[in-house]
Amino acid sequence: MKLDKHLIELSGAAGVSGYEHDVRDLVARTWKPLADDMRVDALGNVLATVRGQGKEPRLRILVTAHMDEIGLMVTKIEDGFLRVISVGGIDQRTLPGQPVTVHGTKPLPGVIGTRPPHVLSSADRKKYPDYDHLVVDMGLPARQVERSVQIGDIVTFDVEAMTMGKGLVTGKAMDNRASVACMTRLLELLKHRTQQWDVIVAATVQEEVGLKGGYTAAWHTEPDLAIVVDTSWAIGVGVGDDKGFKLGDGPTLIIGPDTHPTLFRMVRSVAKDHEIKLTPELAPTSSGTEGAAVFISRDGVPTAIIGLPIRNMHTPVEIAAVKDIERAARIIAAFVETLDDSTLDQVWLDGDDENDNSE
Repeated sequence: MKLDKHLIELSGAAGVSGYEHDVRDLVARTWKPLADDMRVDALGNVLATVRGQGKEPRLRILVTAHMDEIGLMVTKIEDGFLRVISVGGIDQRTLPGQPVTVHGTKPLPGVIGTRPPHVLSSADRKKYPDYDHLVVDMGLPARQVERSVQIGDIVTFDVEAMTMGKGLVTGKAMDNRASVACMTRLLELLKHRTQQWDVIVAATVQEEVGLKGGYTAAWHTEPDLAIVVDTSWAIGVGVGDDKGFKLGDGPTLIIGPDTHPTLFRMVRSVAKDHEIKLTPELAPTSSGTEGAAVFISRDGVPTAIIGLPIRNMHTPVEIAAVKDIERAARIIAAFVETLDDSTLDQVWLDGDDENDNSE
């Protein structure tokens, strides 16, 4: 499968947190022929299992990426215009002028409008409009709007993903469809490999509103180890190399309280053995990913977190690099192949070197 085309398709699917049915259907269709078993749990997570060759009961690793996206929800219908509020953390500066799709009785086009600058005070011209001053304009008569839309309907950005530059893809929801594409590539790689452990690959829901899919997926799959894949900061305007990472230069590996230090070293060692660049990323308080949920499931799940750098985080024009997605999948597939009956002993009995993150 061509990753750029797959990522464009994933980006185009609607999947605001709590309303992931469109992207979930796409993921389920794509993953079904690549897995030994696949199901959708009660919350809406897609769980694909590739069985290992070890003795039963086999140990399990959960590899997960959230599939939900940020978006808007209708709060009021006012003279044919829609008042909205964010679902997840949207960069509000980007909203005025954005084309959107209103998911009412059927998908309907609209644009986000606000007061024109000519009627603003000099003070207001220096501010970004808040939600009280934004409306979705569908260009329809008020009665037709009231028949077609109701309070609570979801609004998504109407931005067509496309390739750009060399090996880059831009569009909405690269956070975290880039990581979902990585899961697809991982399943393709595992199809042609043999591993001892069962591998459970998950596309989870509602990460943007509280890591909810991560909590439930880790709870009922009861993994022995976990790898979470999410997005990270790419170098761009206002994001220097002290904060971000170069697009296309490889994924990152988070070190911090949401990750297990021994697992960090094991994954990094595998990447080094396969000559794939994997850059440490510091997260000294929280990773901001569902690794924070998976790591504390049950009595604790040793977790590693891989980051895919993207530019323009939480806007409708996020940019991801196909190379980073491919390399992350290759690292995970290679790591999975190293898992055997002794792995957990290495993780849990590594006492004295616990804080050594050297090569």
